Amino acid sequence: KMDFDVTVVSDGLEGLKALQCHLYDVVLCDFLMPVMDGLDCVQQYREWEKVHRPWFRQYIIGISAHASPLDVEKGRNAGMDDFKMKPV
Repeated sequence: KMDFDVTVVSDGLEGLKALQCHLYDVVLCDFLMPVMDGLDCVQQYREWEKVHRPWFRQYIIGISAHASPLDVEKGRNAGMDDFKMKPV
């Protein structure tokens, strides 16, 4: 056991709120989530981060079962730092 502290959210809006309230070593963000998808969550967080946390850039890895180059590009354009295909 590696003994990580993990935060789990049930949708993209909860994910956005968690990102705004905490600093994480790394974030795994699914592309497809209810309420707000991962791309919108990360894009909105990056805009918030520029204003409220300009001294910190949260490292975010997008995860998805879709692995097309277009999906990877969409993730990068939204502000994701890396991409991993499911299952991780």
